[in-house]
Amino acid sequence: MVIPEKHVSQRPHYPSVYLLNKSIFPIGAPQSSGALFLSICYNGFMFKHFLQTKEWQAYEELEGHKTFFESESDYSYLAVKNDTKMGPYLNIPYGPSLKEDKKDKKVALNSLKRALDSLKTRAHAENCFFIRLEPTVPFPEETLKKIGLVKSKDIDPAHTWILQLDDKTEEEILKGMESRKVRYWRNAAKKGVTLRKSQNPEEITILTTFLKTLGEKDNFNPQTESHLKNQLKTGFATLYIAELETENEKKAPIAAALIYDSEDTRFYMHAATDFEHRNLMAGTIILIQMILDAKAEGKKYYDFWGITTSEDKNHPWYGFTQYKKSFGGFERDYTGTYDLVIDKKKYSLYKVLRNVNRKIRKIKH
Repeated sequence: MVIPEKHVSQRPHYPSVYLLNKSIFPIGAPQSSGALFLSICYNGFMFKHFLQTKEWQAYEELEGHKTFFESESDYSYLAVKNDTKMGPYLNIPYGPSLKEDKKDKKVALNSLKRALDSLKTRAHAENCFFIRLEPTVPFPEETLKKIGLVKSKDIDPAHTWILQLDDKTEEEILKGMESRKVRYWRNAAKKGVTLRKSQNPEEITILTTFLKTLGEKDNFNPQTESHLKNQLKTGFATLYIAELETENEKKAPIAAALIYDSEDTRFYMHAATDFEHRNLMAGTIILIQMILDAKAEGKKYYDFWGITTSEDKNHPWYGFTQYKKSFGGFERDYTGTYDLVIDKKKYSLYKVLRNVNRKIRKIKH
């Protein structure tokens, strides 16, 4: 059985053994040389999320989706054409990217309006009945309603947790973490735990096996193996694996995690741990090492990907939100998910069918 260490799965070459502490990792193993890609960047005042990059576009196309990429001086977007029983729609995950000026909020709003004009033209050309978007610039809901947007259930998290790396030394980063977790990391070798990282798509089964068991236990559907395998094939994802040395000197996987890498940011995406060996806190050991590796590789940020702002301890995300916060960092807020309706009749029926499907899935679980 598999459990997360107070956190669950999030929402993207040949294996290499990676140096943790000199005592934990074999030395001299070849390192993966996958290229790093830009995910969080500034073009003037324009913030661009990883899911709005050419690299994510390559993954979406590998998945068989038709995509559209447009870049102007005050906005850019990656739009993915998704199919439903009612027809296709355009999805702009964590986008469009918008020019903004902290002194003049109208700049971002005007950029959004221009982006929407372009997206509406594409939607009509592709016979899409609505457009789904997630601007990373925080807008008040009333402002978005005035320009015709409808609030939808959030698809990607509207809040994330970020640890800044470039303003701290490695020791300062460790001091900002919960001391108990750091001790697990420092003592990993003594417990027989070693780590390695891989970009071999075939090794994704290590993680998906853990995630499948975890999903059955906690009633959620993890991403399929083929999706995660394609992310490794595209080159921006890396799999971290924790292994335990056995009596016969063989190594057995006891935890795994998948991260996305950009030029300046590492994203924490999927993680699961073997229940039998949960007391070794292998998932925590992996997480700390992924953070320190990101620092060593010159990353500016470590993005934990999704949190809740709820203080309700019964909230399903409360536990892993507190877990992520225990490593230090700060909150970043986005707008959330909104729809721009093109065909009102189709959209109304789509919402009805969507709600029915949710209720059916809830009953099954």
